[in-house]
Amino acid sequence: MKIALVQQNYKVGDTAANIAKMKEAIAAVAAQGAQLVVFGAEAVTGTPLLGLADSCAFRERAAAARAELEAFAAGQGVTVVLADTENETVKILCAADHFRHGVAERNRDRLLSVAKTSGKPIVWVNPVGAQTGTIFYGGSCIVWPDGGSVVLPLFREAQVVVDTDAVGAGQSAVWGDRLEQLHEALVLGIRDYFAKTGCRDACVAMSGGIDSALVLALAVEALGAEHVKTVMLPSQYSTDHSVTDAEEMIRRVRIPQEQAWLVPIAPTFQAAVESLQPVLQAAASDKNRGLAEENMQARIRCMMTMALSNSHGALMLNTSNKSEAAVGYGTLYGDTSGALSVIGDLYKQDVYALSRQINAAAEAQGCVAPIPEHILTKAPSAELRPGQKDSDSLPDYPVLDAILIRLIEGGRSAADVIAEGYEAATVERVCRLLLSGDFKRFQLPPALRVSGCTFGVEWQWPITAAKML
Repeated sequence: MKIALVQQNYKVGDTAANIAKMKEAIAAVAAQGAQLVVFGAEAVTGTPLLGLADSCAFRERAAAARAELEAFAAGQGVTVVLADTENETVKILCAADHFRHGVAERNRDRLLSVAKTSGKPIVWVNPVGAQTGTIFYGGSCIVWPDGGSVVLPLFREAQVVVDTDAVGAGQSAVWGDRLEQLHEALVLGIRDYFAKTGCRDACVAMSGGIDSALVLALAVEALGAEHVKTVMLPSQYSTDHSVTDAEEMIRRVRIPQEQAWLVPIAPTFQAAVESLQPVLQAAASDKNRGLAEENMQARIRCMMTMALSNSHGALMLNTSNKSEAAVGYGTLYGDTSGALSVIGDLYKQDVYALSRQINAAAEAQGCVAPIPEHILTKAPSAELRPGQKDSDSLPDYPVLDAILIRLIEGGRSAADVIAEGYEAATVERVCRLLLSGDFKRFQLPPALRVSGCTFGVEWQWPITAAKML
């Protein structure tokens, strides 16, 4: 039997556009002799839905679209498969599986095991494309009981016609390693967020640090330099190299000069401090006043970036990472703002690793590495007070990330992590910060999901819960 596997990128709720795309694929594979054409789950509606999908009007529209599609397929001499089915010769699974680290490989291995147990080929079709923060990765495949397989690429539309009687016939895609998959997932996530919302341009506040550098590199790759605007917002505490590093990065990714601005925040900050003198002088302590002034700077930067966003119609991309969000290391209504959190599900160590992977990939193609080496090697700093370093407030990131991964993705207790050899005081401190930070995380923009335990989705901790260890 000849079966076509079709993985496509759909827009949620746009049944007319979705079935038009599906009809095009049906006609193409019918010409190749396909008898069955398999799509991912809920392809007509774009993805399994709640809300409007539960309304009678939408259900009727979706049913009419499915009937129209099935009639078109019959006219082409093929049968369309939109839901799981099984007969005596093959098992077909229509999926809607989202990306998280290692999922494609685990799924392929699981399907191979099912094929060996059932004694029949397994066809598995999954869509591609991002729906807000959820990224469908594709990776559709057919596997045979003897271990043979044909797999489609990740994060790209693709289709193939396979003869189930010809074991392993056809060329399989190469999926790449963990960082390559992460890279592709984030680029797709940004690109689809803008395409499906109808927005063309993004803006990024470029600090000269690694987080904003990575977000800028990904945005340029996803949208093109002509659709990315950036602003540098140094304070009186910023080092000279923060500006020069940012300018060098902007030059490397070829953002036009008229789309990059340098706006020092010191005058605005000083004016705000002077206006607030009666309030600040009455602060409970010098420490509290210092914290207020640090947060004022972050909020001024947000205000200025949003002014760029509003005046130029460019969506603001958030540049905070998961390590910071986990321990509340960021300013509410400052660092937590934006339309989309690009790296909000990446720990700091992954930020560095992915940045180096992007540089290496560019150099392998004979291009200039987009992220300057000095950005990759200097100590991370928010630059909100003289000589400030992230390590003044947090454990070193390799230690912090290792503990957080065990607490969040691993679901372990503080005692479990301490038993592995981590310092008790550090683990308990990180755990307290993690369990007290949801008042900030509840207000984060949607993050591109890659970890399998994303804040606000799989990980939720009530603001009012006890801060138990």
